[in-house]
Amino acid sequence: MVRMAFKQSLLAFCVALMAFFGAFSATAQEAAEDTAQSAPKEAQGPMLPMIRGDFRDMRLAVAKAKVTDVIDGVTIEVDGKHKVRLVGVWVPWDSPEDPGDNVKKAQTLLKKFAMGRMVRLYQPRKEGVGTQNRLGQILAQVERDDGLWLQGALIYSGLATVMTSPSNPESASRMYQVEADARKRKAGLWDDARWAVLTPEKATDFVNEYRIVEGRVFSTAMKNNVFYINFSRDWRTDFTVTISSDKRLTFAREGINLMGLNGKTIRVRGWVRNFNGPMIEITHPEQIEVVK
Repeated sequence: MVRMAFKQSLLAFCVALMAFFGAFSATAQEAAEDTAQSAPKEAQGPMLPMIRGDFRDMRLAVAKAKVTDVIDGVTIEVDGKHKVRLVGVWVPWDSPEDPGDNVKKAQTLLKKFAMGRMVRLYQPRKEGVGTQNRLGQILAQVERDDGLWLQGALIYSGLATVMTSPSNPESASRMYQVEADARKRKAGLWDDARWAVLTPEKATDFVNEYRIVEGRVFSTAMKNNVFYINFSRDWRTDFTVTISSDKRLTFAREGINLMGLNGKTIRVRGWVRNFNGPMIEITHPEQIEVVK
């Protein structure tokens, strides 16, 4: 009788335990669904993949810092006092008065994936170069303590495009890989015709904007110490890329033969200016991608 009573008690306990874990699992699933629904559409996936960066050509400047605030779509605060600008990316904004939905979405993503987390900051190997901007903000590639690359997360979600500079060209290849994938999936910006990659003919409509232009090189020429990449016969009015002659050696070191670009399809990015037609000045090799 005692043994039978014990078996019955044990059976009742197991049934109760199964009911508890069943309810717990349902609650956890509901919480996960709520989290996904509250995240920006671009950040859902079912979840953001672990996008990792490539920092082999950089130095670990700060091994451990805590994100204490998210200022905007590309700026965070660490340890309650240092502002960090996520270098290498650009989040399109509408105006200083009203940055627009895209900046808000980028800020929301950073809050979701970085706020309160520990991060590592990577900077150029040469100290003092590309480490701080004129606002006193730290310039860095930022990696969360578990390996998630914040710049990569923004680019993957289609909330940012790649924007390198002469002093911060690092990680360009890896960022272009992630950006190409985002374009293919039409994530975020890439599902909006306003931010599509431009043809040379369309560049004239976007003067004074940061844009990506892709086209086939018609001709190249050197004149008055400036190297010109032309995309049509009428170089006086059509889209042109310019490169200062003193930069040619830098391009050669990176394996880009400027004179050999004739007939090739390239993708360039930068600020479109008006000088004998729309023009982008190239200051470093990472601004040019040879497509084919």
